[in-house]
Amino acid sequence: MTRLLLVLLTLALPAWLSPLTGAPSAKDPARWIAAVSPGLLQVEFTLQFDRGDAPHGILDQDPRSSGPRSNSLADLVAEERPLETTGFLVTPTTVVAMDPCVHPRFIKAIVVRQGSQRSAARVSAYGVDQWSFVLTLDQPIPGAKPIEFPAKSTENPAALVSYYRQDGQMVRVALPWGGQYLETESGKSFRVLDHQGVAISPQGRPLGLVMNHRLESDNRWRGNPMAWKSLEASAFAAQLKDLESLTAQTLVRVRLSLRSPKATPGQNPMRMRNRGDEESDDSATERNELGVLLPGGRVAVLAALKSGVTARLERMSIQREGKPPVPAKFVASLRDFGVFVVEPEQPLGEALKIDTTHPADRMGQLLLRAEIDLRGETRSAYFHESRIAGVRVGARQEAYPELPDPEVKDTFLFTLDRALYALPITRRELLGGIRDPFAGRRQLTTARQLAEAVRRLPETADPANVPVSEADENRLAWLGVELQPLSRELARANQVSDQTRDGQTGGLITYIHPDSPAAKAGIKAGMVLLRLRTAAQPVPIEVQLEEDFARSQGFPWERLDDIRDQFFERIPTPWPPVETPLTRALTDLGFGTRVTAEFVEDGKLLTREFEVVPGPTHYESAARFKSESLGITVRNLTYDVRRYIQRKADEPGVVVSRIEPGGRASVAGVKPYELITHVQDQPVSTVADFERLVAAEKGDLKLTLKRMAKGRIVTIRAVSTEAKE
Repeated sequence: MTRLLLVLLTLALPAWLSPLTGAPSAKDPARWIAAVSPGLLQVEFTLQFDRGDAPHGILDQDPRSSGPRSNSLADLVAEERPLETTGFLVTPTTVVAMDPCVHPRFIKAIVVRQGSQRSAARVSAYGVDQWSFVLTLDQPIPGAKPIEFPAKSTENPAALVSYYRQDGQMVRVALPWGGQYLETESGKSFRVLDHQGVAISPQGRPLGLVMNHRLESDNRWRGNPMAWKSLEASAFAAQLKDLESLTAQTLVRVRLSLRSPKATPGQNPMRMRNRGDEESDDSATERNELGVLLPGGRVAVLAALKSGVTARLERMSIQREGKPPVPAKFVASLRDFGVFVVEPEQPLGEALKIDTTHPADRMGQLLLRAEIDLRGETRSAYFHESRIAGVRVGARQEAYPELPDPEVKDTFLFTLDRALYALPITRRELLGGIRDPFAGRRQLTTARQLAEAVRRLPETADPANVPVSEADENRLAWLGVELQPLSRELARANQVSDQTRDGQTGGLITYIHPDSPAAKAGIKAGMVLLRLRTAAQPVPIEVQLEEDFARSQGFPWERLDDIRDQFFERIPTPWPPVETPLTRALTDLGFGTRVTAEFVEDGKLLTREFEVVPGPTHYESAARFKSESLGITVRNLTYDVRRYIQRKADEPGVVVSRIEPGGRASVAGVKPYELITHVQDQPVSTVADFERLVAAEKGDLKLTLKRMAKGRIVTIRAVSTEAKE
């Protein structure tokens, strides 16, 4: 990104230009400047906010100046100063300037000036292959004289002359001609220059304008810039109008319906919300996401759903304005991108074309930009021009285009023939921590990468990120170990400081569950689990645990009678949750995946091979029954609950998971997390037993309760209407 900014700012907004150094002593820089000085102009864009949106882009500052820096165009509005660039007068009322690629809604006015003389201007054309646009002045500027460009000359340039603000004033500068010459592996050749300006011959004759960072070997930049390939403003507006119609049918709204997440006792229901928008709300049951209609008729939904959210996905439909919804079925989640693919139940019409040109070969060229945003069912869409300023090499040596504007989360790029070129996609985070700085946020990605990933399905799919039944929603993988977070002292005592960053990672095994994968592999309590390795991703999954301070204090069983029933939902479970970063990572890898676990015992490193398998039913996934008449919900006892309360597998009981405030069970004094061992002196081993016994009684109900080691009996009146949750 640093290279991108340097290239762009020195090319587009010349305050970054360095002073003249190393000018040939036999030449006359003053003569070069004098040859074009009357045609050098200052172009000022007065910016504004629109509909509450700030103008977005980048603002250059002279790196040698003192004082505060800014990289926001919004600051220009607040400071009441214009965005500046250099203009070149080519006829008395025509100026060629660097295209700032700012949406017209943010441009309040354009003024071209030379000293104190000025004229208002409007955009009349856009350069297609050169990073430029043409401004038409309302009136000629007194004293300004057009630069006369001859027909294409074969003379070698001696200098590049430009005009910019430095140290608070406008200056003209002559830089020696130079730059790099490069040839690409595709056989193209370029001269690479850092600055824009007028190319000057040794005798002071203008040879052409340099607007692009890379000059083509065919010298199309030479000669009069009015001969460059361009698109009239009216024709460009028509292109944008056509693009608006195209995107309305091919960048579609996809409505997702999801099951409600199962609430965990003691969990803040707002915990999963970030800014309150759909994209950050994992608890939402209805979401609207953008989908891209790809060749072949499938739709790529641009939503980086976590596996736990995708698991709750039940229905999808394609929503297009003026047309009935089209149901769609889930195909796959992509392994590398925050995208899942759906298949419409009926054809949606013509799909988008995909342009596969390398980003480097598109640099500086005129592109169409669509900014599409969804807020619920409300769609906003803005269209204007854009250009690629640089290329970043990312994962697997893929080339990612970069724009002068860093705000690309809603940006779709199209070629002039309206083929999709790039779109905003989130790269999947690796398990065990973010290793890619671009993971987890949208970045401009070539459409070719997305289309190729969809074409190669199921090879490119994430088999663990799929919708599942409600019964399987809370399935978790396990190794069958209980872990204690390491500290610096524990890490040193167990001789693993060098393996755990002095206790920042790793977990001390405190318990091995019988018949678990760990037990079968001979893992023992007292070992330290360091990390997991798998062929599914290139980096290891470090074991990272956090101390559960709330549960480390012990559950306040003795104070349970003092808590009013309206606060029961805030009480966390006495037993720790089975879902930890480790079990979540294993689950996200997918059942059947082979992993290698690294342990340390007595200072020696050990490895064990495991297959990721689903763990036994746990508290969150246990069968449950809700008695509406009693105002109580019970769940089957699971291995994690039995371990906490030290209850054997053949001992009866169901656990109270919820008490409705004001309900009969609450009035009788039943509390959350107690065990119901008997109903009417009949043993209760499952929720089915509880449901049967409750339904059979029409009078008072006698419940035998167990609160840890203490037993008691309560009596409540039951009703006949029962509902299974």
